[in-house]
Amino acid sequence: MTPKEKAKQLYDKMEFETKYNSQPSTVHGMCKKLALVCVDEIIEELREEIFIGFLDESNLPKRTMYWQEVKQEINQIKEDED
Repeated sequence: MTPKEKAKQLYDKMEFETKYNSQPSTVHGMCKKLALVCVDEIIEELREEIFIGFLDESNLPKRTMYWQEVKQEINQIKEDED
């Protein structure tokens, strides 16, 4: 899955969860914030797994780069795209 596809998937999941529990004017911003929190947690988890030896350090740059690209794509999602 490309970073753009993953960003959209995460955004859509957040939208599904927040659409009926939030003011319509706040849904887009809330979805982006929640998706970014998820991605930040994934990046932090990767770093912790390297630190405690569960992951090979050589895999970290590729994996974190992917998730950094997902973050960039989430930030680029426009309200009218959802």
